[in-house]
Amino acid sequence: MTRHWQTRDSVTNANLEYVESLAQLRPGLTVEQFMGKLRAVIGIRRMLPAAVLRHFDLPFLFIGDDAYDWDADRLEEEATRLCAALDTGLAAAHADPGLARGGAADLSDRPPTRGEEIAAALHAYRDDPCGARLSDLRHACSSPGPHRLIDRLDKWLARKRPSSPDRPIAYEIASVLGDIRRDAEDFHHEPASHRFIELRRAATIAERS
Repeated sequence: MTRHWQTRDSVTNANLEYVESLAQLRPGLTVEQFMGKLRAVIGIRRMLPAAVLRHFDLPFLFIGDDAYDWDADRLEEEATRLCAALDTGLAAAHADPGLARGGAADLSDRPPTRGEEIAAALHAYRDDPCGARLSDLRHACSSPGPHRLIDRLDKWLARKRPSSPDRPIAYEIASVLGDIRRDAEDFHHEPASHRFIELRRAATIAERS
């Protein structure tokens, strides 16, 4: 079941959609796929606010290499238990009026995300496409996914001639920047860099003083 999430925080909505994908159990799950799912659940728990996390009662996640000693029946049992716990938590969170549209749940305690870092760096680069801003964008896109788009951007920034009269270099650059903006939405389940977290903390303190 795919739910429509309408909390006041678009990042939390995106991460709840990500949890929805983790709650799906596909037949014939391998131990490597199970371990990947387990690591993803451990990671996403750190990115959700407490008002969301309180709805999830998950099995013990830090199992080390134990799964490699399980037979197929035990692996399926453990995977089913994990996915069922995720789905139960999602159902409870979806039923919480505080997490619905206009709800009053406090979602401010979640950490900054890689997606937010990419979006902020992209916005700054578009406003001022200088070398320093480009360096910040490269740093924000250091994850394997968005890094391929930085490679494309660098290619067009270094290009002297367009590949087609109908697609000037400026168009190609704008197209890559648009792809980076869209890709940023897929990286809210990853934590932002320490540098970005500290910059955001400093900006918050400055606003309050």
